[in-house]
Amino acid sequence: MAVPTEALYLHDASLRALTTEIVSYQPISSLPEDEKELAKNVGSDESAMTTRQTILYPQGGGQLSDTGTITVANQEPSFTVSLVRKAQDGTIIHFGKPSNGDSSSFSKGQSVVQRVDGAKRDYHSQLHTAGHIIGVAMEILMPHMKEVKANHTPKEAGMEYEGLLYNEHKPVIQAKIDELVQQDLPVIISWLDAGTVVDDRAKPGDGPVRMVSIGGLDQSPCGGTHVERTGLVGSISIRKITRKSGISRISYEVK
Repeated sequence: MAVPTEALYLHDASLRALTTEIVSYQPISSLPEDEKELAKNVGSDESAMTTRQTILYPQGGGQLSDTGTITVANQEPSFTVSLVRKAQDGTIIHFGKPSNGDSSSFSKGQSVVQRVDGAKRDYHSQLHTAGHIIGVAMEILMPHMKEVKANHTPKEAGMEYEGLLYNEHKPVIQAKIDELVQQDLPVIISWLDAGTVVDDRAKPGDGPVRMVSIGGLDQSPCGGTHVERTGLVGSISIRKITRKSGISRISYEVK
């Protein structure tokens, strides 16, 4: 039975380097079918590596995966990570290939150093936290509107709600977002025991539930990475508000 990867990014998103150990290393072609599906957007010549712990965030929750490198004993060649995904058994798979093309450089049991692409991680964290800030603004201004979907992908970021929003709502929502950013509120991470959360975004019984709160104003189940304070998000700009089939979408970006 596979041992789930210890996801250190859940506890400390500021980590940019980590020494850990390779658990498995193999070509994508040798993976089980369900894990091959996770790699459908990467090259067939790439390999799959799992490690005992990881600081690289796997794609999910509306947030893109991290990229980075994994090196043996901090030496070349490096394994360039192009995609990270979480398998059903809890293992986190790093897809990529060696910088010199020699897969024999990596094997089970080796000590390796992971490094995260810091600029990309920071941007993704800003986008994700911005989505939560918009969520708080909507809870304050329009608590009757239920959030139904969140996307924190660059150029596609948006929050969707049941009900209708129009252009006249845009300056009101933008003003509240700006206020929350200027208040420089802490982004609080906490953990609740399974079964204590009643929310359609978290399934009781799946284990401890990670909660994210913007300054104690909300409580949202979330496994993504975030900045430490709202002031670190930068400027959040509502690009547009659109409507379709009774659902309103607030598209946004950060700068």
